[in-house]
Amino acid sequence: MKKVLTFVAVACLGMMLCASVSSAAEAKTEYFTLTLPGDWKQPKPTQKANGATATIVVNTKDRTAVSVTITPVSLPAKELATQTLNNMKTGGFKTTEPKAVGDFYVGEFSKGPAKGVSYFGSNGKVGSVITVLGSTLDSGKKLLNENFKSDDAKLFPSSF
Repeated sequence: MKKVLTFVAVACLGMMLCASVSSAAEAKTEYFTLTLPGDWKQPKPTQKANGATATIVVNTKDRTAVSVTITPVSLPAKELATQTLNNMKTGGFKTTEPKAVGDFYVGEFSKGPAKGVSYFGSNGKVGSVITVLGSTLDSGKKLLNENFKSDDAKLFPSSF
């Protein structure tokens, strides 16, 4: 009987430890891994269509959204940024000119109370666009700086 009680006690302790050490959610593709801490959720799985890959995550606390898109477009980062921001401008957004940050380009945009920033990269085969959108961009940038791991340094900046 003592052995059974010891086994039950050890099993219960093990289950409590496992329950208290829950692993964070993760958005993972062939290009990157994004670990999602507490307030961050991925409402839909990563989408793939026509050679493009798109992942969207949302902060449930402050409603900030972060999207990571890989496009099958071999444009240089500057051209990808310029075309995207021009399309946004045509759609009624206020945009900045793309600014070089190392081999990457950054552009900011707004429309009404919504504001955002996009980071553009290219490895010569595919292009990347990471966008942070919300009333504040701090939590999105923090998420990326602390939890984003690139599998291709040419596609993504090392800091946001």
